[in-house]
Amino acid sequence: MDDGDLILADRYRLVRPLGRGGMGEVWEAQDTSLRRPVAVKVISVLAGGGSRADEARARFLREARITAALQHPHIVTVHDLGEATTGQGTTPFLVMELLRGEGLDAVVRRGPVGEEEVARWGAQVCDALGEAHAAGILHRDIKPANLFVAASGGLKVLDFGIARAADPSATGDRLTHTGFMVGTAAYMAPEQARGRPEQRSDLYSLGCVLCELLTGRLPFDAPDTLGYVTAHLHDPPPAPSSLLPGVSAPWDRLVGRLLAKDPRERYESATVLADELRCLGGERQAVPAARRYTPTVADQGARGASSPPSAAPVSDDLAAASTVQAPAGPSGGTGMSRRSLLMRGAGVAAVAVAGGAAAMYLTGDPERDPVAWSQRIADVDVINSDGPNVVLADGRCHVAAGHYYKETAALHTFDVATGKRLWTASLNAAWSRETRFTVVGGTVLALTQDSENKGGLVHAFDAATGERRWQKSVSYSAMRLDVHRPSGLLITGEDGYVTGVDPRTGASRWGIDASSPYDAAWLLAGDLVLFSDGTAVLGKTGKELWTRSGFQPLGDLAQPLGEGLLCYEAGRKDPVDLVCRKADTGEVMWRSPFQKTRPDQLRTDAFQPLDELVSGTTVFLPLAAGSRRKPTALNGLTGEQTWTYGSSYQEVGLETRATTSVAGGFVLLTGSGLVCLAADDGTQRWHADRQRAQTTGTYALLSRTEQARVLQRWTSARIVGVEHGRTLWTGQFDSTAISEPAASGDSIVVLDGSGTLWAVRV
Repeated sequence: MDDGDLILADRYRLVRPLGRGGMGEVWEAQDTSLRRPVAVKVISVLAGGGSRADEARARFLREARITAALQHPHIVTVHDLGEATTGQGTTPFLVMELLRGEGLDAVVRRGPVGEEEVARWGAQVCDALGEAHAAGILHRDIKPANLFVAASGGLKVLDFGIARAADPSATGDRLTHTGFMVGTAAYMAPEQARGRPEQRSDLYSLGCVLCELLTGRLPFDAPDTLGYVTAHLHDPPPAPSSLLPGVSAPWDRLVGRLLAKDPRERYESATVLADELRCLGGERQAVPAARRYTPTVADQGARGASSPPSAAPVSDDLAAASTVQAPAGPSGGTGMSRRSLLMRGAGVAAVAVAGGAAAMYLTGDPERDPVAWSQRIADVDVINSDGPNVVLADGRCHVAAGHYYKETAALHTFDVATGKRLWTASLNAAWSRETRFTVVGGTVLALTQDSENKGGLVHAFDAATGERRWQKSVSYSAMRLDVHRPSGLLITGEDGYVTGVDPRTGASRWGIDASSPYDAAWLLAGDLVLFSDGTAVLGKTGKELWTRSGFQPLGDLAQPLGEGLLCYEAGRKDPVDLVCRKADTGEVMWRSPFQKTRPDQLRTDAFQPLDELVSGTTVFLPLAAGSRRKPTALNGLTGEQTWTYGSSYQEVGLETRATTSVAGGFVLLTGSGLVCLAADDGTQRWHADRQRAQTTGTYALLSRTEQARVLQRWTSARIVGVEHGRTLWTGQFDSTAISEPAASGDSIVVLDGSGTLWAVRV
């Protein structure tokens, strides 16, 4: 791009180049609408056409949008982003504030900096990192070239992921082929070199920067990338005073703590470190927190079918173009040089971290991509469905496409490991609203509406091949897919007659006349099928086991618990009780008031699935009922109270579905966000500011809807380990809705509302 009169997007007139690199150019420009100078980064490496270039641009724009959400006095401000037509083709561009001053790399080349200045700049970097870490974002490349000293003397942090555009080697639906480099070897924390960055990895890098500012030297010296990585992993860090006599002892202690090999031995957070630096520099009061506001973002090229961003390797030339600055004086600026310490050859295997589609950062093993695969599926509806959209079984991923109000229902099946499409079946009907499909015994069972018979159709397919096995009409009252898992039978009812059906053949194994004295209502409970007349039969054979007068279970399911069954029943004082009965006799073991809602106010979906209230042998009662005013946990074997959660309902505003169980604990929604409580004693494991949690047992997908402008909304999400709350993956989806996640081994599969199926390794 050589034409200085070029105007991008009919708004930004390019004035003069500020820097050029292998990825693109940085220009001083004039915003003709607001009549202000700005810096425009034109990402020329992403110019061109074709599906690969389109996907690369979409990923870049998505990642830039994540960065635009970071608004802080010490983070460079992103004003706008979009795409423009240039001589090279369609090219994304980024509009940022035009900074006056010089890069910290130019400062450090002139020699050591005074301790007071080092403390002030270090605290400002910490303020910026604290803002990013609170949003779940790591920088992963803190170094002088990414720190800019403005003319006012304040410091700005650059490049929160903007430079990680697309991997040019990505092919097909694989969003990242080679992964991407996160960080520069001379400043890289040991755990980051191993592919497991965390918040305190940024603090380690800052420790290297502080050492360089104080002494004019890096803590380690090496001839190449591999040498730097080896030193960070194994060599003890030198005290700054050993590199430059005269550095005071407190700096030796501070930098030594930051350069600890074990991140747990470093400062707990950027905020804590900022306070320490201010004390060290004689500044006692921390700066006020930045005012949060919604950024102005014009992302016109990353909507609809576009894929979320994937990070890519960073080149030396790209790094040179990532500093946004105006000349310091008439002579034309301070230069754009950066250290040539990026990965080459053998160093790549040691420090490469897999990049993430739709992700700002994630952890994982160094030599594999976190996005195992992705697939595009047309016509999905993840909002108007009460059943699962994605089911994993026997190494296969089954997905429901189509809307419940259109006759476009279809099944898609992929290999979980590779993403290879195995088969697709069009059902030429509309899905049932309540439930769509399930998988049992190598058979996929799907339920659609049958407008001609004013009921439904059950379809059975071979899960491996997609071959249709059988099809059966059912009445509206029987439009359920109730699979008795211990026996593998499909339980159906028609005209008061309940049948156990072999899902492979459609043949009946047993049948019971349950029409008198009640309609044929049943629920599944471990080895049993319970009927509304108080009868329990064995699900495998249909043989009656016991009958209890007055036993009228509510809802659709019961939950096995030790030797008992946990059921909703009509309450004695409150409308709904939670009751535990012996599975072999039906005798009551204990009961507790569960819900105050009056019977005529109960919706059809008012009963929370009981498995969401049970973790191990602990039963969690989230709602006020009887004398209970706070969330309470019971010993599920005895019914005795074990602990209560300290906040009242009025304070936290708990709702009916505001809790779910996870491995060894419970996640519940409070007024300040989500908390995870240990099942055994109720202690808080972790807290998150998100308002929605979808769980898979050992992982939780935390999400919320973000909006930059009226027409720009997306879902930001992160996957955490439920035991410790540690973030394993963060990213965003190009829609406001995502499906419930499905997990298999170390992979989590989720379908976003725009129709992309993602398999993410965690």
